[in-house]
Amino acid sequence: MTSKKAMLSLAVWTLVVTTLGGCDLFPKRIEQPRQYASPYPAPKLWAVAPFRNESGTSIVDPARFADHVTQQIQQTPGITIVPVNRVIAAMDAMDMTAVTSLDTAMKLMGALQVDGLLVGTITAWDPYEPPKIGAIMQLYARQLPGGGTALDSRQLTLAGTDPALPGLTAYRQPIATASGHFDAANGAVLQRLTNYARGRAPDDSAAGWRRYLINMDLYSEFVSHELMRRLFAAEWERLHAGVKPESANTGSDRPN
Repeated sequence: MTSKKAMLSLAVWTLVVTTLGGCDLFPKRIEQPRQYASPYPAPKLWAVAPFRNESGTSIVDPARFADHVTQQIQQTPGITIVPVNRVIAAMDAMDMTAVTSLDTAMKLMGALQVDGLLVGTITAWDPYEPPKIGAIMQLYARQLPGGGTALDSRQLTLAGTDPALPGLTAYRQPIATASGHFDAANGAVLQRLTNYARGRAPDDSAAGWRRYLINMDLYSEFVSHELMRRLFAAEWERLHAGVKPESANTGSDRPN
């Protein structure tokens, strides 16, 4: 009798497992997406201008790419970001089609009342697998009345005064630059992509992290993340002379 009960229990258990199919009986550990720590000791307000398109193809949406950069900055504690549509509205009000010089960068920062402005150019764009994106991004800092930039003035060199902005002193700009050619056929780029996808791409999806290779919008998110990693690394080096940044949380990554 005991043997029959055991066999019956086993049959019921087998039926339950079969019915559940691919469902996990034990939940998987959720890995936090990697983020970066702000290199600044105090809160900052930034804006991102629409990127210029010099890729040779018209299928690029420069404002959309700026949105991706904005979204990456939003995930960084200590830095608040102005929406791209507000930046575009400010540019339209000043009849500014693009940020092409220190003068236009300073005027736009003054209109938005931000501490820093990111200006970028897309230099390559190929959506076919393996996707490729080339880009360069520069950070301009606004000089506040009374001396000292809104970011940091300890290592900036005085270059003159902008007559269009009373009280704002123009320093050697940009203060930081990040660039790269991100070809998914490159092993190092692919490794960074898989690291980025952890906590963002569902493990149980058919494509998993590979969805970033077949969706150019998702690949653009990854590239914007990499550009911010490199820019933060440059700022940590400038402000802290090689001191390693502390993780903002368990999901943070060091910009190295």
